[in-house]
Amino acid sequence: MAGFVVAGGGIAGIAAALALAGRGHEVTVLEQAPSFEEVGAGIQIGPNGRRALEALGVWEALEPSVVFPHSIRIRRARDGATLGELPLGTTFANRFGTTYQVVHRADLLAALVEVANANPRIILHTGSRVSCYRADDGGLTALLEGGAEHAANALIGADGIRSRIRAQLLDDGPPTFAGHVLYRALVDMDAVPAAVDTNSVNLWLHEGGHVVHYPVSGGRKFNIVVAVNENWHSEGWSEPSDGAILGMRFAAVAEELREMLTLPDEWLRWAGADREPVGHWGQGPLTLIGDAAHPTLPYLASGAVMALEDAVVLGREVEREPADLPAALRAYERIRQPRTARIVRSSHRLAGVYHAGPPLSFFRDAFIRMTSGRRGLERMAWLYDWRP
Repeated sequence: MAGFVVAGGGIAGIAAALALAGRGHEVTVLEQAPSFEEVGAGIQIGPNGRRALEALGVWEALEPSVVFPHSIRIRRARDGATLGELPLGTTFANRFGTTYQVVHRADLLAALVEVANANPRIILHTGSRVSCYRADDGGLTALLEGGAEHAANALIGADGIRSRIRAQLLDDGPPTFAGHVLYRALVDMDAVPAAVDTNSVNLWLHEGGHVVHYPVSGGRKFNIVVAVNENWHSEGWSEPSDGAILGMRFAAVAEELREMLTLPDEWLRWAGADREPVGHWGQGPLTLIGDAAHPTLPYLASGAVMALEDAVVLGREVEREPADLPAALRAYERIRQPRTARIVRSSHRLAGVYHAGPPLSFFRDAFIRMTSGRRGLERMAWLYDWRP
C-alpha cells in the first residue's frame, strides 16, 4: 500500500499526518523548506483548538510553551480605554469545559513535528517541493521539483494559501489581497515596559488599523501584531520592514500603545489575503486542508485552529470509510466547508469593524460595552463549542 502523501509540512500538513497515522495509515509528508520551521505571529487557541490538539496527541508536548491569558481586553487605541473584556479564567473554563491559551506558531509546529517523528507510520521529508500531481489507476502520484515521484493511495494538499495542488485542481487564480498589511514582531519579555498589560490578550482598535499583543513561548517572548489599511506593491507576499509607517498610523494613541510599538527593531511585513469560500476541495483520492482549502484573514484568530480541526475530521472520516477513500474525503469536505466558510467571511467583515472611524466606531464601541463579560462569551459559543 502506498498510503497517504501530504504536500506541505506546516501546521495543517503535520496535523493531517498525525490524524491519519493515528488511524493506522502510512503517511509521507513532503515539505519544500530545508527544515520544519515557522515564522510569523502567535496563535490564539480556544477550547476547540485545545480539543483538537488533545485528539491529535499533541497537547502534552505543546503545554510547556503555552500561556494562559487572564482575559481578552478590547481597547480604544486613542485613549487606552477598555471597551470590553472577556474573562478567560474559571468562568470561561466552566462554560466551555477547558481553557483558552496562546502560543507561538513555531512552538506549535515544533510540538507537532516532535510527535510525528515519534510515530513510525509517518515519514517526514524536507527539501521536497511538490510541483503537481498525476492521476493513476487507483491513486495519485506527487511529482516533485527535480523529478522525484511519490505514489499515493490519496494525496492531501496542505501547501498553504498559494497551493500548487489547489492551482492544478481548481485553477482559481491567486489569493485576493484584502487591502490590509500585517506587521509581526517578537520581543523579549524583559524589554516590555511595566505599563504594558502582559497578562491578557489586548486588542486595540483604531481608525485604519488595529493592534494585538500577548505573551508566548511560556512567557519568555512578547508577540505583537499590527494590521493597517495599506496597499501592497512588492513582488512577494512578505518582507522585512522597519515599521516606520506604524509610528505615523498610530501617532495619536495612548502612550502605552505608542511606546510598545517602538520596541521591535525589525518587523516582518505580510500582505493580508484570503479567498472566497468554494464548495469544491477535491476530486477522487485528493483533497485540500488548512490554508490550501480555506485561507482566511487572522481577525477571528482561527486560521491555524481550523487546520487542526480539519485534520481531526479528516482522520475520523477516513476511519469510517477505509475502503473508499474518495467517499471519505468528500464526507470530510461536506462537514468542514460550512464552518470554515463562516470563519473566512466573519474574519473578512471584522476588518472593517476593527478599522472603522466615526461615526461607525461610536456604534461599535457601544456594542462592545453592551456585550462584554459573560454575554461576550456566549457570542463565541458557535466557535468554541466544537468537539471532535
